[in-house]
Amino acid sequence: PLPHARGVAVRALRSAGIDVDVLSSSTPCAAEQANVDDTIMQMLEANEALLHRAVLRRPLSILKYAMTLDGKIATASGHSAWVTSPDARANVFKMRANSDVVIVGGNTVRRDNPRLTTRQEGGHAPVRVVMSRTLELPENASLWDITTAPTIVMTQRGARTAFQAKLRAKGVEVVEFDFLTPEAVADYCYDRGFLQCLWECGGVLAAPVISASVAHKLMAFVAPKIIGGARAPTPVGDLGFVEMTQALEVAEAE
Repeated sequence: PLPHARGVAVRALRSAGIDVDVLSSSTPCAAEQANVDDTIMQMLEANEALLHRAVLRRPLSILKYAMTLDGKIATASGHSAWVTSPDARANVFKMRANSDVVIVGGNTVRRDNPRLTTRQEGGHAPVRVVMSRTLELPENASLWDITTAPTIVMTQRGARTAFQAKLRAKGVEVVEFDFLTPEAVADYCYDRGFLQCLWECGGVLAAPVISASVAHKLMAFVAPKIIGGARAPTPVGDLGFVEMTQALEVAEAE
């Protein structure tokens, strides 16, 4: 999908002595069609993020959340460790390792103090991004330790400049926006060359991510548990809908 890169990988692989088969434009026989179709689907899946970036000029954005059977991501007190099982968390670590960026909001940092790492030795470590308009964040947080992965804090221009200086002194990159929104962050990630963004935010940030059509896919884990509680948080905040006919429908589900 990128003209400047077309054929580069094939030439590089062949120059390294690796056999590369390229599908021809000729129509295959019926016996070969099934294999061709399967190969094409595998290629589309492997290059999904690249195709999104090339066509939409934004990284592929995946909104991930874990909730109980009654739709809660934490108790009314905010406790959320753990909603899901070790197997589900292993899938999240794998998704992080396949992403260029993991994005959370200030509420998640204040409440959970996450590390947002892949829990793997070596290998790819995604950039951790924190969105906070006010920059009312803890002085000490796991994300300010950049020895395992880099961190970018995105905020509104002029917010807590003294705290910005402290973050920069720790090696945290701080980026200021005139108006911080999920769309602005997605555009910034595109400009930085990122292919895939994993949004692991709470309901407050998830709502504008969805309403602004920033999220392309949802990765939802539903645990066989019931928490209850009228004030227990849900995966998606207020979207402003008042009728069921306004509900957003998922195009495909797996």
